[in-house]
Amino acid sequence: MRKFLTLCAVLVVSMLLFGQNQSVVIYAFGSEMITLDPSTEFSNSIVVLNNVYETLTMYADGKLVPVLATEWKSNDSGTEWVFKLRKNVKFHDGTELTSQSVKYSIYRCINLAGGPSYIWDSVESIETPDKYTVVFKLKYPANIPLIAASGYGAFIFSEKVSQIGNDQVITDWFNSGNEAGSGPYVLAKYDPKTQIVLRKFDDYWGGWNNKKFENAIIQIVPDPSLRSQMVTSGKAHITRDLIYDDLKKLENNPNVIVKKKPSYQVLYLFFNTKKLPFNNKDFRKAVAYALPYDDILKYVLLGYGTRPNGIIPKGMVAHADHLEPLVQDLNKADNFLSKSGLNLKSFRVLLTYMQSDEGEKKTAELIWSSLKKLGIDTEIRPMNWEQQWALARSDPSQAQDMFIMYWWPTVMTPYDFLYSMFHTEDQVLFNLSYYYNDKVDELMDRAVTLEGINLKKAEEFYRMVETLLREDMPAIPLYQIDEVYVLHKSVKGFESNPAYPNVVFFYNLETNF
Repeated sequence: MRKFLTLCAVLVVSMLLFGQNQSVVIYAFGSEMITLDPSTEFSNSIVVLNNVYETLTMYADGKLVPVLATEWKSNDSGTEWVFKLRKNVKFHDGTELTSQSVKYSIYRCINLAGGPSYIWDSVESIETPDKYTVVFKLKYPANIPLIAASGYGAFIFSEKVSQIGNDQVITDWFNSGNEAGSGPYVLAKYDPKTQIVLRKFDDYWGGWNNKKFENAIIQIVPDPSLRSQMVTSGKAHITRDLIYDDLKKLENNPNVIVKKKPSYQVLYLFFNTKKLPFNNKDFRKAVAYALPYDDILKYVLLGYGTRPNGIIPKGMVAHADHLEPLVQDLNKADNFLSKSGLNLKSFRVLLTYMQSDEGEKKTAELIWSSLKKLGIDTEIRPMNWEQQWALARSDPSQAQDMFIMYWWPTVMTPYDFLYSMFHTEDQVLFNLSYYYNDKVDELMDRAVTLEGINLKKAEEFYRMVETLLREDMPAIPLYQIDEVYVLHKSVKGFESNPAYPNVVFFYNLETNF
C-alpha cells in the first residue's frame, strides 16, 4: 500500500504542474522504454513515438487510411508508387512537411539498417518531383502504402535534424529526450524508467477541441496488481497486461470499462527439425495432436483469446480459413507416434520458455502434462529471453527441442509472419524450427510481390504456404491473445488498434464529463 500511495503522490504532483485548466490522461504501462530514435526503435517506445510522430498512412479496421499522405497510386506492375502529401502540416520545430522530409526520414531508416529497416527492402530510390509529391521506385513489386503504415520504421520527421550532426549525434539527441515529429503531442519529459509526459501541439493539423486531453502521462508501473489498483481508483485512466484473474473481477467493477479485441499476437511452439526426435515429421504430428488446446485457452487465457487456424492470425489477410484449427486428438497422436517408429525411452526432450511470462509458464506445464501421458519424457526450462534466444540461435544440434515464443506484426502483412519464422536463413534469427523448404520460400516470396497489385492471387499463394506448413508441422500456433485494455469510466473514445500493439492514441480520447 505504501508503494501505491507513493506513486499516486508522484502522479498528483505531475498533474499539478500542468495547471488547473488543463486536462491529463494517464496510461499505466508495464515496461520501461528503450530508445527514442524513430529510425531504429523496435521495442516498447512505440507507445511514445506513435503519439509524437506520424506516418504516411495508417492501418485501421482492415483498411489503409490517409495520414500525412492524402492519396497514392501505383503503376500496373507495382514497382512505382506516387504519394501526394497533406499540405500545411507543421513539425514541432516549426518547419513544414515536404517531400524532402519524407525522403530524408525513410532514407535514414534504410541507411542506419536498424531493427525495422527491412520493411523498406524493396525501395530502389525515392524521388521528389515537387514539394508535395513523393515517388517510390522499387526493385520489385511491393505494397508501399501498407509498409508506410508500419508501427516501426515508417515515422516521418523534420529534415532539420540533419543539421545536428552525424547519425550517431542525431541518435544521441533523440535518445536524450528530443524529437521532431508532426504528431498531436510534443515530448515534454522523458524518463524511460519511470515517466514520459506529453503536451498538446498547438499547431497540430488535426485541430483540437475542449474534450480532448491536452496532456498525457505514460507512467511506468511494472506491477500488474498495482496498475489494476490505479485504474480502479482513478489514479490512472487506462492500462493493460493485467493478470487474467483480475480482469474477470474488473468486468463487474462499475468504475472501469474492460475492452477486448482480437490481437494479431500469437504464441507459437517451434519444433527443432534438425535433430532427433523432431526431425521426424510423424513425431512432430504426434506432439501436435497431443496438446490440450482447449485447456490452454480455458486455464491460461481464461477465455481472453482464440485458436488461429494456421500461422497467420485470424483477422489478417489470407489467414488459413481453409484449414481447421488443430485440436487435441489422442488417437491421432498415438497413430503418428507408432508411425514414427521412435523408441521413446531413447531420448528426453527440452522445452524452453521465457521465465517472466506467466502465460508461457502455465502453457509449458500443460504441454509437459500432455506429453507425459503420451510417454514422452520432457524437461521444461524457464530462461530469460536473452538466454533462451541465445540457445536457440546456437548450433541446432545442441539447441532446445521445443521453443515457445510470441510473434506480432511489424507490417500488417502475412509475409511478416511467414518470412520471419519460416523463410530460409543463412544465420538463425527467428526461424527457430530451422525449417528450410524451397517451395515454401518461393510461394511466400511470390505472394508478397502481388499484395499491391493482385491481392486475391497473393492470398492464394499464402494459403498454399499454410497448407505446406500444416503438412510439415515445423511449428504450431498455440493461441492468439485478445488485446485487453481497462479504462476508467472518466475516459471515452478509446478503441485499440491491434496493428499497433500497446499503443494508446491519446488524441482519440476524450473526457467523459
